[in-house]
Amino acid sequence: MRNIDQIVLKICSRCNINCTYCYMYNMGDSSYIHQPKFISIENVQILAERIKKHCIQHDLRKFSITFHGGEPLLYGKAKMIRIIEILKSIENDNLKIVIGLQTNAILIDDEWCEIFNKYKMGIGISLDGVKEINDQNRIDFKGKGTYDKVIHGVNKCLEHSVDFGILSVVNSKLNPIESYKHFSSLGILGYDLLLLDKNHDAHDSAEFETADWLISIFDEWYPNKEGIAINYFVNMLNGIYGLDIKSDAYGKGYNKTIIIETNGSIETLDVLKICGESFTKNNLNIIDNDLDDIFDSELIRLYYHSNFFLPKKCLACPVQDICGGGYIPHRYSAENGFNNPTIYCNDMLKFITHLQNKVVDAMIPEIRERSNVQKLTYEHALEIINETLPTIQEPEYTEFLESFRKTEYA
Repeated sequence: MRNIDQIVLKICSRCNINCTYCYMYNMGDSSYIHQPKFISIENVQILAERIKKHCIQHDLRKFSITFHGGEPLLYGKAKMIRIIEILKSIENDNLKIVIGLQTNAILIDDEWCEIFNKYKMGIGISLDGVKEINDQNRIDFKGKGTYDKVIHGVNKCLEHSVDFGILSVVNSKLNPIESYKHFSSLGILGYDLLLLDKNHDAHDSAEFETADWLISIFDEWYPNKEGIAINYFVNMLNGIYGLDIKSDAYGKGYNKTIIIETNGSIETLDVLKICGESFTKNNLNIIDNDLDDIFDSELIRLYYHSNFFLPKKCLACPVQDICGGGYIPHRYSAENGFNNPTIYCNDMLKFITHLQNKVVDAMIPEIRERSNVQKLTYEHALEIINETLPTIQEPEYTEFLESFRKTEYA
């Protein structure tokens, strides 16, 4: 039976910086203007009961909640503690509530770190690399870079032994080895790489030549991977080894995460806002709806199954189980809806085949011979796709994927 096990809770719908690529505020969806700046205590109390009911119905033993925004630390310490305790109050011997937070780190101080540690919160901090690169896009409302303030927050977390990691948007203008060495020098345990959020209607192909950039970092990291964890690489390697991939951006799994906005509305993946004005909006909210009602939304149903509802080209691809079609927002076009490969299709194919070959090279010869595993080059993978594609029938869900296209193309 379908269920969810994670909520991204938008406790604040405003931010204290103005990143140029922000999918919440700078990619064409202005619906946040009509939402409360902060979620109410009453809505958090209602949500706690909805979560408790959902977990009982589906016998869930663990449920994750990530505070998000905007910038969630704008919510304030006293109110933050109050909503944490409301959500934690539904815990019992059969249910663990795990709370985390995604922040730009600018407001982090000693007291915040004490709160994070007290409630065992895992923290994500956004930082795009060296000062010069980070400050091109991650700027305040006066156009000034934020790097120095973020590093202050990072150092506070290190000082207090806060459980945190860094999220970094890939920028191919930055030397990849310089990027890797920069993050390694911070003294952190790990970080993750995110591909820039664009779709087929709004991108410059020159922006997306990421495969060679990723390969350069991987080849530097792979022999010494015990030093610092790079989640993007770890997940891809897990896929190659046949293990679970913990991501909604690649791999084969159901995406069991929903968004709760500050007004209590229940929505799907917030990055889908890049597809158009009010694209994620529906008539679901925590006041009137149980969490089990989410599948009344076609867009939520699409996201839940997005690694399985793939266009024909993906079905012909020899690495589809690892790629999973890529991130669903990156597949969108106004003309075809979600019936497109990701804009990063070739990059992902080139990168994954490179990783596969690295794994094969690292195998003990006897095991490699016994398993009969073969290398797969990027060029051969392209040939397989071109040869296989004409033999594949149109998937039965094609009409569903195309139902999200804009009216003028219908």
